[in-house]
Amino acid sequence: MSVSPKLSIVTINRNNAAGLHKTIASLRLQKDRDFQWVFVDGDSSDESLAIAKTFLRDGDVCISEADRGIYHAMNKAIPLASGDYVMYLNSGDTLMQVDGVDIILQTLNANKDPSIDILLCGFEVRGVQRMPKPLFFKWWSMPTSHQSMIYSRIILQRSTFDESFLFASDFEHFLRISDKPIYIYSLAYMLVHNEPYGSDDSLQKVLREYQKALLFHGYPHWFTKWIYFLKTWRLRYALR
Repeated sequence: MSVSPKLSIVTINRNNAAGLHKTIASLRLQKDRDFQWVFVDGDSSDESLAIAKTFLRDGDVCISEADRGIYHAMNKAIPLASGDYVMYLNSGDTLMQVDGVDIILQTLNANKDPSIDILLCGFEVRGVQRMPKPLFFKWWSMPTSHQSMIYSRIILQRSTFDESFLFASDFEHFLRISDKPIYIYSLAYMLVHNEPYGSDDSLQKVLREYQKALLFHGYPHWFTKWIYFLKTWRLRYALR
């Protein structure tokens, strides 16, 4: 008898009590609440920890301690997750539909042969909805936001996030894992509303890290400079 896959939802947080309220509210609304919640807090000084404790259930995990940034926190969550699959729904991010968990588990359960290594779903940010892009364009960006990517826990255990990146480790991580023979499945389903982040203040740092990731994975220098120029123009326009 086959066993349905289990899901761990990881929430990374630091001093974002208001955003955490929204995230937990969306989790409470889920029709299928048969998931593990892993809350990784960066030693917040606001009410975040108290808010998180109002949602904790048997099997959930809650830690609050200093970390070295978001990707360190994301890595810390991996050994705490007990699900076959892991998704990162950080504080301020919300599941858009009340059947989000159910759709994820149904899709994973229906595609067991071969098993899905990464499930891609759609997301909304700044009022714009985006479905997963073809993998051919991975040199431009991730096919969807990392919050709308459901990872096999085995993939994360084998390939953690590179903490030397401060802004684009999720991009470098996808370039790295997608170079291997894994099964990536795209689902035309709007899963997550992303809390807007990023600004012109950090734009150049983000794009330099994108360029660094492309160089690290063998893309020619002229190509990475061209991408850097195009993304600078595109994102400055988008962040107006």
